[in-house]
Amino acid sequence: MRSAVNPSAHFLAGALLLLGLSATPASAQRIWLDAGMVPAPKAKAVLYLEPGGADGTGGYSAQVHNLDGTVRAMGRYADAKYLVPDGHFKFFHPNGKLESEGEFAMGRKDGIWTRKDEWGGALAEKVYDAKALNNIVYTLAATMPQYPGGEKAMVRYVREKAGRANGNVMASFIVEKDGQVTDVQVTGADPQTAGEIATAISGAPRWEAGVQDGQPVRVQMRVPIK
Repeated sequence: MRSAVNPSAHFLAGALLLLGLSATPASAQRIWLDAGMVPAPKAKAVLYLEPGGADGTGGYSAQVHNLDGTVRAMGRYADAKYLVPDGHFKFFHPNGKLESEGEFAMGRKDGIWTRKDEWGGALAEKVYDAKALNNIVYTLAATMPQYPGGEKAMVRYVREKAGRANGNVMASFIVEKDGQVTDVQVTGADPQTAGEIATAISGAPRWEAGVQDGQPVRVQMRVPIK
């Protein structure tokens, strides 16, 4: 004789299943970070970010925690990958007291940042000007510019256009934020050859721009032309 099944038991079991699914550990959403709040392998992380989702203003909120779970920072990001701080941020001391507070402008601190010691006492404010960094030329960026096919492909292109150079010829130039090449200088070659090499580099296919703090930046490159 088959025993009767209580419908409420099915309902309870389903509810518990849904509850279990909704209670997925927060660690499943964590983004592991190094001390500079840059994504890192879990084994090397000293912080983790917990996404807060879209904030209704076109940005994304998040909290950054120390590995022991205490809050290190909270604020707004410009992108859903949480790579570019953009908006108001607060940083905290290990004891939970406010350490600093201010604005980010697309990955860079901007304006007046207030600072406090671990007991809550006011420290000297710091003033940042993000606009002043817009045209800075990097010699080393987090992601360096990339030529289509790599630097060897660029050298082959230059050889096709200007011929093979003799001696230790070095090309220096700036890869702009849009991938265009400017300020080309060539050393180690006679003036005519140097001019031909510079013209070839200037007319080469566009580079993929360098990136710093999630934003394209100007980067100076030095490439041997052998």
